[in-house]
Amino acid sequence: MRTSYSALETYKLCPQKYKFQEIDRVPAKKSNAALFGTHIHACLKFMFSHDPLFPTLDEVLNYFRENWPSPEKMEVSVEEKELYFSAGEKMLRNFYAKNAPWNFSVVDVESRFEVLIEDPRKRETHVLAGRIDRIDKNEDGFEVIDYKTSRRMPSQDAVDRDLQMSIYALGLQKRWPHVKPENITLSLYFLKHGEKLSTRRSP
Repeated sequence: MRTSYSALETYKLCPQKYKFQEIDRVPAKKSNAALFGTHIHACLKFMFSHDPLFPTLDEVLNYFRENWPSPEKMEVSVEEKELYFSAGEKMLRNFYAKNAPWNFSVVDVESRFEVLIEDPRKRETHVLAGRIDRIDKNEDGFEVIDYKTSRRMPSQDAVDRDLQMSIYALGLQKRWPHVKPENITLSLYFLKHGEKLSTRRSP
């Protein structure tokens, strides 16, 4: 079986939705909130993908406006669109002020991975796939960063138990087997609040 964190979360939320989405592959339109989040992720990828000349804040904001999802994908009124623009630009301005791209040693962005999970009882091998928003090199080793556009911030305890972070740790170790778990920092960056919550995993 091939699966991912998002598929597992869908199953936990609603097995019937999982069946439609992952097994029957019934096409489903993304929500406006999901499209907005995807677009913000693309802007941050643009921000960190250029080296040695990183884009200015104005260039990042221009990218945000010029690459806005088409009306066919994201149906919003003029007023709603301006609200999204205002919220998105505020996020990007605040993020850029705290995270100038030249201050980080970014190893990769939108990094895909696959981890093989063995089931000795059934003698089956499953594939756990995913994509990491950003990987940085730091003094301790590496930091995995996942961007969140949601309003709600979880507790530190929830982050310490977060399955997505555990899967990302496995993904990074699959890519670089020499890296020890204690040298991997796992971070969720909440863009609405400008706050980062970090955790680690044991072997």
